[in-house]
Amino acid sequence: MSLGARVRQRRLSPAIEERVAAYARPLDAAERLRIQLEAFNREWRRMTADVPFYRALKQARDLPDAFADWDDVTSSVPVTTRAIVQQNGAAMASASRQADFVRATGGSTAEPVRIPQWRTEVDETTPDLWLARGWYGLAPSSRLFLIWGHRHLLGAGVKGWLNGRARALADRLFGYCRFSAYDLSATALRRAADELIGFAPDYVLGYSVALDMFARANLDRADALRALGVRVVVGAAENFPAPDSASMLTAVFGCPVAMEYGSVETGLVAHTDPSGGYRVFWRNYLVEAERVERSEHHRVYVTALYPRAFPLVRYDLGDEIEVDTAEGRVVGIEGFRRVLGRSNDYLPLDATMRVHSEAFAHAVSGHAGVFGYQVRQAKGIAWLALVTDGRRLDPSIEMSIRQKLRRIHPLLGDMPIDCVERLERTVAGKTRTVIRLSD
Repeated sequence: MSLGARVRQRRLSPAIEERVAAYARPLDAAERLRIQLEAFNREWRRMTADVPFYRALKQARDLPDAFADWDDVTSSVPVTTRAIVQQNGAAMASASRQADFVRATGGSTAEPVRIPQWRTEVDETTPDLWLARGWYGLAPSSRLFLIWGHRHLLGAGVKGWLNGRARALADRLFGYCRFSAYDLSATALRRAADELIGFAPDYVLGYSVALDMFARANLDRADALRALGVRVVVGAAENFPAPDSASMLTAVFGCPVAMEYGSVETGLVAHTDPSGGYRVFWRNYLVEAERVERSEHHRVYVTALYPRAFPLVRYDLGDEIEVDTAEGRVVGIEGFRRVLGRSNDYLPLDATMRVHSEAFAHAVSGHAGVFGYQVRQAKGIAWLALVTDGRRLDPSIEMSIRQKLRRIHPLLGDMPIDCVERLERTVAGKTRTVIRLSD
């Protein structure tokens, strides 16, 4: 066990034990909703005093200082969309306390948003992560192999170099081994298996599409991978791309397959349970499920119940889930069966080279004036479509995007970039990050 892993284990153990005990106490639905409403009302009083957007919303709608029940909340407070966040970002953040850092994401909707955060938010939600991983026999000291990307590694010049070295040092300190998910070619995924076998991790975590491709590229190495004794493979950031993805990963690694559910904006909202389905971390998040018209599926809205630099109230994640009820609206669900959200795609550059769609999110996110992006492909030619504010893309922003793309793969640096008014959507009305147009 590395020194950093030992220190982290010692530091986090009390908070994890406290969180385990809190969720172990049996509560009926009414008591759970009461606890959640008390937490929300505390946050509502704080945000309407501290956050300009919610202060104005309260005044405009003559909303109370505290709500009597959740029906009162859902009937009075509108749903927050990514478009609202893009349009009102500065006014939706705390005015009295500066953020410690900013998270930027394109998300599965390919609509970038920037979310300022406090370090205290990480302290509050980290025990939930380890509570869930503990269900699979993991602890903060467990060794992790990551098939992942990292936008910090795309920085330019000395800063980019320093970020890369800092990331590598932190990974080594905490017992992580990181393999880039940007290149999903069979050759790269075979190298990933070599590194994974040499590292011998306790668990593997990666983009779900990347994990699926890893398993398919290394089916013939299942014996060596199973011999490692990996406890669980965790998919994140997207759904698995095929019905047999999870069963294939289980066959290759000989262990359970788990899934995280959340977003960069929210953090980890729910996690699969080994017995099946997802469990919501309801002490930190109130999850609403609203049935989609002419469907048995439900739309997800998330409300954060703890202090945040950027409060989220009835935030529309853009996903649909399956719940164990036919009701039109369920407020405060404790769990659900499965997520029906989008699965990130990949872009084939040639016969052997494939780039994960998250690479484009990392290259595009965080640039002012870019409100959406999409990789489009037709007749073998791919280009990057950016939704802007109607003006030509600033040359410095274009250069920055191209530099980041070139670091992912040299061929991407010269990729055509178009400014468009809207993103292409599927016949089902969904927005894919990578879309293949008909010839």
